[in-house]
Amino acid sequence: MGKIMRNALSYLCVIALLHTHAVALQFGSIECRTRRDFLVSSAAAAAVASVPLTAVAEDEAPQVTALATLDLSIARGPSKPLRIELFGNAAPASVDFFSTLASGKLRAPCADDANFDICQEYDTIDVGYKGSQLWRLVPNKRLDFGRVDSMFASRIPPTIAAEGNNGGLMASSRGAVSMKRGGGAFEFTIAPAYNKALDNEDLVVIGRVAEDDMAFLDVINSILTRKDIIKIGEVPPLGSKFARACDFTAPDSTCAQFKPLKKIIVTEASVTSL
Repeated sequence: MGKIMRNALSYLCVIALLHTHAVALQFGSIECRTRRDFLVSSAAAAAVASVPLTAVAEDEAPQVTALATLDLSIARGPSKPLRIELFGNAAPASVDFFSTLASGKLRAPCADDANFDICQEYDTIDVGYKGSQLWRLVPNKRLDFGRVDSMFASRIPPTIAAEGNNGGLMASSRGAVSMKRGGGAFEFTIAPAYNKALDNEDLVVIGRVAEDDMAFLDVINSILTRKDIIKIGEVPPLGSKFARACDFTAPDSTCAQFKPLKKIIVTEASVTSL
């Protein structure tokens, strides 16, 4: 169709729509639509285009397959449950690893280090989260749980299959619960608020804090923490080696950095399949 003919038909579109109640008319191969109709259809197209590729590409949305309950005591006070909904279909190996720890049934060998003999005395006891602490609290950034000390200090965390964040899950989302991808660490982290930095860490999302317990999460997040004289731009990721005692003549930036001033202990832990 020539340019002159197309311009003429476009002019007819304007005239016709001004004198009718129609939202669309057809002149040969030219379809006329009102501005409102055009904007509605354009907005719909834009909405489709804005959907994250991860959400579109995944065949299956995350499903809550189990509920983990961690009873937490703050400063030796009465325990209160923090419940975590686990996405067993999104990261089955990682969720199974976490569930085994929460159930206190993880077998883990002793490391060949200075504490080997002591570790061997307790090697028949399975590793679990009961008795572990919230060992690092970076306000509004991350709550790091699962540091197993005492008789489990020399246990070697197993490695597992490395899994992706299926279903568009992001470690940065408020309430997201994540572990080190591929295992190799007992610890797990919870995002108390949106924290983009967690997406840059090698984490896999295993679940989320139950909606009814988000207020309790906020209470934990508000607890004051220790800040050493050495400043660190990014806290070491899960699975890193941390100093377990502070030498204040040459302070280690990880020994007590962001340690809660109130001791937060897991008094009981359990998992229930749904």
